[in-house]
Amino acid sequence: MSTFFRFYLVILLLLFHPFLLAKDELKIGVGNFPPFFIEEGERGLFLDITKEVFKLLPEYEATYTFMSNSKLLREINKGEKIDVACNIFAGSNVDAYLSEPLFRYTDVAVSKKENNFIINKVTDLKSRSISAYQGAIDLLGDEFKQMAHENKHYTEHGQPSETTLLLAMGKKDVRIGDVFIFLYDISNNKYKKRGIDANDFKVHRLWSDVFTHMAFRDESIRDKANKAILEIQNNGVLEQIYKKYEVYLRFDVPAE
Repeated sequence: MSTFFRFYLVILLLLFHPFLLAKDELKIGVGNFPPFFIEEGERGLFLDITKEVFKLLPEYEATYTFMSNSKLLREINKGEKIDVACNIFAGSNVDAYLSEPLFRYTDVAVSKKENNFIINKVTDLKSRSISAYQGAIDLLGDEFKQMAHENKHYTEHGQPSETTLLLAMGKKDVRIGDVFIFLYDISNNKYKKRGIDANDFKVHRLWSDVFTHMAFRDESIRDKANKAILEIQNNGVLEQIYKKYEVYLRFDVPAE
């Protein structure tokens, strides 16, 4: 190979090197509700999980757009502004390819420890005043629905923080909802100033976990993501994130 040809080859490599390293951009739509998705600082439990998945797909450059859950579904169905949507329920009317189950919701009953309530099954709730998230009556099973219909002190609320407030202030005996949302709510400074924290409450696990998915416009990218999801499940990274957030929210975070 002549010196000139070598020089010419080096010049070509230098010219095209940026293109060889270029990544395909993936526009990922995410929710905007803590502690799962927090726009400030691009953080949150579910967002951290999403980032771990795409760390294993280095050929893509992930960018995140925060929006409401209802808009997420509309945008992934259109396929114009986002390529991937996070936190999509399997029963949703979604025109996209769903990943393996990934994001976990853990609905629980929460009561004050000082009350020493025995709540081991749904029927144990029938004599308690209850604040639950909106729609819980249709999502937590027939036994729960019957209890709620018969319980004059059962109420549902559009804002999960309201259910936490009612429990913390003693206006309700039990709060029904996701455990991570409760831990995030109770870490708010307004409770800290009153000397209230997560250790003042008891968690009663009455229901199985519910999982949501990523939705992809491109089936081949979905298949790659599924392999990445399986890897973080098998190597323990996924569960480490859940445990980190439980400890983080339970003890350390004063949320504004």
